[in-house]
Amino acid sequence: MPEYEQGLAGPAFPDGPYEFQVVDAGEKTAQGSGNAMIELQLDCFNADFTDKIRVVDRLVFAPKSFWKIDAFRRATGEKIAQHQKVNFEAKDCIDRKGRLVLKTTSYNGIVRNEVDYYIEPGEQHQGTAAATVIPAAVPVQQPASKGAVPRENQPF
Repeated sequence: MPEYEQGLAGPAFPDGPYEFQVVDAGEKTAQGSGNAMIELQLDCFNADFTDKIRVVDRLVFAPKSFWKIDAFRRATGEKIAQHQKVNFEAKDCIDRKGRLVLKTTSYNGIVRNEVDYYIEPGEQHQGTAAATVIPAAVPVQQPASKGAVPRENQPF
């Protein structure tokens, strides 16, 4: 009979910059606000592309969250024009690639990664992403730093 350990999440990467690719996206409604949103499934890769983790992020279509949609679009190479009306759907997100900064969070003793922010091509970021994976049971207390130089011509 198959077994699992309840409440045990997968590994988490240390805080820092990572390459990502959108592997799935779906249109949903945000609980609470009722706003339309796109839920992204992102594969994030370690520095030498030998390991990856899946991270979920949500782009909510509300005026106070439009900045995040623009940041995602910029990070994946799209040019943003001021005051342009944009029709942006889940299918437009699949297979997009870019860079982001992950942060670790803990809830009820489970450590996981979240998107801290998306890195625009050419934007500088201080620090480097570690190539090792942190076990989920180990709490991580590292502040996210902003500002490592994005690597060009990554093999993914």
